[in-house]
Amino acid sequence: MDKEVIKEISKKYPDIKELFEKHQALEREVAQISQKGYLTPKEELKVKELKKEKLYIKELIYKLIKKYEGINID
Repeated sequence: MDKEVIKEISKKYPDIKELFEKHQALEREVAQISQKGYLTPKEELKVKELKKEKLYIKELIYKLIKKYEGINID
């Protein structure tokens, strides 16, 4: 699902908006850490954890959209 579509839907639902903003913040954090040419093992682990959290939030967003809008995302 496109980010713009999620952004539009999030205008109607505060919980989706909050999750979407958290997802965007995590995305920026991953990008910032990943800019470095070399990541330490600690930084690599941090990126993996952030990506897992992003995925979890994305799944929550999709479930809520499906629940609220009846949109089939599967």
